[in-house]
Amino acid sequence: MANEVYFNQNPVIRVGVKEIEALKEQAKKSKNGKFRLCMQHSPGDPLHEMFIVRSRGDYGRPDKHLYTTESHTIVDGAMLVILFEEDGEIKEVFELSKDNVHTYRIDTDIYHMQIPLTEQVVYYEVKLGPFTAESNVFPDWAPAPLETEQAAIFMKTLKERIKTFQSISE
Repeated sequence: MANEVYFNQNPVIRVGVKEIEALKEQAKKSKNGKFRLCMQHSPGDPLHEMFIVRSRGDYGRPDKHLYTTESHTIVDGAMLVILFEEDGEIKEVFELSKDNVHTYRIDTDIYHMQIPLTEQVVYYEVKLGPFTAESNVFPDWAPAPLETEQAAIFMKTLKERIKTFQSISE
């Protein structure tokens, strides 16, 4: 994970177009197509501000947070945001992109996940720290990322469920 995450150590950090392009290049070099620029100095900091790059096909297991809200703002590309009920049923689906929803904030205790829609997606995430092993709660109805076969089946099934959900919602 060391080549996928960078913690800022400078007292001032600026992120512009050039830096976003560099983050996207870093993600291309990583084995899983991800890269995260943490504006904070460490996982223990009280505020976490991160630029996250993910690639199409990346599986990010649904999770929820018990003590912190979270917000995402799109920077480049597009991703699908899925909110779930406790039992894994789909509660809401929307696209985060410059042409649709730009930013969303989610309260505590709501399972959520994102699916990159473009080759790469870059978004800005803000939430309270510190980050600990207990920071994220993962549901038993969604496989862990290392369970690659089960994750692929979960994603295939989820995409069908999303289509059904969206057709019912319209």
